[in-house]
Amino acid sequence: MAALVEIDIAVIEILYHLIKAIQPILVPLCFVSAWTFVILLGWSLWSGMRATVARAKQMHQIPCANCQFFTNDYRLKCTIQPYIANTEKAIDCCDYRPGR
Repeated sequence: MAALVEIDIAVIEILYHLIKAIQPILVPLCFVSAWTFVILLGWSLWSGMRATVARAKQMHQIPCANCQFFTNDYRLKCTIQPYIANTEKAIDCCDYRPGR
């Protein structure tokens, strides 16, 4: 038991001296790490918003809601192209006829 206590004291002394040795670089390291985290967080938010806006622009190009063949019924959305209605494949639909 006494040997274990001596080892614990030796480890604590080594850690104490190690912390004293790296203390001058600890503050700048924490400063740089904190600002790096803030910059990465901002970059992530910015890229997420940019991707959301790009996706919204793409979804607003779907013309189905203004087509005369669009039924606005969840069972049969379009009478001509029911499988591509309200999807990205409908952006260049050859059967689109403005009607609403």
